[in-house]
Amino acid sequence: MAEQLARIFGTEEDRVNCPFYFKIGACRNGDQCNRLHNRPTMSQTLLLSHMYPNTPESLALANDEPWDDDMYDRAQQHLEAFYVEVFLELANYGEIEDLVVVDNLCDHMIGNVYVKYYHEEDAERALMKLTGRFYSGKLIQAEYTTVSDFREARCRAFHETRCNRGAYCNFMHIKHIPRAIKRRVVREMYDDHPEYLGQTRESGKEKKKDKKEKGEKDRGDRKDRSRSRRRDKEKKEKDRGEDAPPARQTSEERRAMIASWNAEKEGGVVA
Repeated sequence: MAEQLARIFGTEEDRVNCPFYFKIGACRNGDQCNRLHNRPTMSQTLLLSHMYPNTPESLALANDEPWDDDMYDRAQQHLEAFYVEVFLELANYGEIEDLVVVDNLCDHMIGNVYVKYYHEEDAERALMKLTGRFYSGKLIQAEYTTVSDFREARCRAFHETRCNRGAYCNFMHIKHIPRAIKRRVVREMYDDHPEYLGQTRESGKEKKKDKKEKGEKDRGDRKDRSRSRRRDKEKKEKDRGEDAPPARQTSEERRAMIASWNAEKEGGVVA
């Protein structure tokens, strides 16, 4: 029974816990949902509800309305400027692993921003510092979320081909941020906060040191076992002494012995 419950937890088969809240940290039914919303007391990821101020161009693009290159460029420039500004501001509270902005237009997801830190204590610090702050004239609504893997929370159809539900899908439609922009903000984060890079390197060195020590210990154990087997073998040979059986003959010696026996046998028959 316990294995069955663990297998279906957070899936459509789970009739107790809300699968949408578990996967994306938001549910279209809100507090009226007939399934449980298990709100985490600690997490690496924060949900900043409705923080991104969608422009008319971005709303039209998300809703599959007719658009041209100029409209797309304006929407993308606004998104990238927002991404850079928010990423660097949130990086003041800790080392960021990822930041995503969703393209969904449903009421419970429109403008949602998710930030994932490498460490839970950084997310806790960010939550405390963001409480009571405003962005673009709106109070920032920050909370812990159950989302830990954005690949599991995103809509595969939207990112691989085309989502038939459009912008009102209940899974994440993540807005596209060019890799060059992501690399730039990460580089600026480490330039502004070199201590993050130091922590990363130190943790990496500690892992390498532990691995090296373990490897040296394993090699030492193998050498000790090898010496022990060699000593046991030498001791057995010494104990056998003169009573030890003759050494094993080579193939040539055995063939010569058989030929000698055959010759003796044939000589005896002739006589």
